[in-house]
Amino acid sequence: MTLHSDHSIRVVVDATDLHAGQAGERPLELRTASAESRITLRSLEAGATWTHDGKHLLEVLVVRGLLSLNGENLGSPSYVRLAPGLSATFTSTEASMIYLNERTPTEPETDSYALRGDSLDWRQGMVPGLKVTSLHQGLTKHTALVRWAPETRFNPHTHVGGEEILVLEGVFRDEHGSYPAGTWIRSPHMSNHRPFTGPEGATILVKVGHLDVA
Repeated sequence: MTLHSDHSIRVVVDATDLHAGQAGERPLELRTASAESRITLRSLEAGATWTHDGKHLLEVLVVRGLLSLNGENLGSPSYVRLAPGLSATFTSTEASMIYLNERTPTEPETDSYALRGDSLDWRQGMVPGLKVTSLHQGLTKHTALVRWAPETRFNPHTHVGGEEILVLEGVFRDEHGSYPAGTWIRSPHMSNHRPFTGPEGATILVKVGHLDVA
């Protein structure tokens, strides 16, 4: 079974119901070919527990709530990265929503770590109104959180290697539409847009340079 497995197609998934607290899971991408991967959004009730078996690289972002990793509490927007071979047990200390990205890595992956949401290093972005904290930097890939102040506009740009965005707070916008918190957007290699925010501002998870290049 596959879902949104063609990286040449732009995809927008509305999971605002999960973001608002409805329990359940929303699959975003499933690939079972040479680049096996599974990306999901999961809304957890307080006390829910699950185990990662360590077979693949795992990324976890706490979108809301409080997640416990082997006994350490991680609030929003904490980020966990586990290299292949490392298993772990997660518990939702309170009702939570998490982003899960589990896949076979295309680059060497040996680092495992957790970044607490209340201790992230936010730095000035490329334009006024942006604050950025880097979560992971690979050979060609970058994962970061970006805070957009209200009424911020970014330069038109092209996504070499594609772009993936999850809106965590506020409303993210571009010339194609408006995306409230809980929206997932995947844009293909060499796509382009000019993003901006309105009066609400926005906080997003953004991954770039990681999609197939045809």
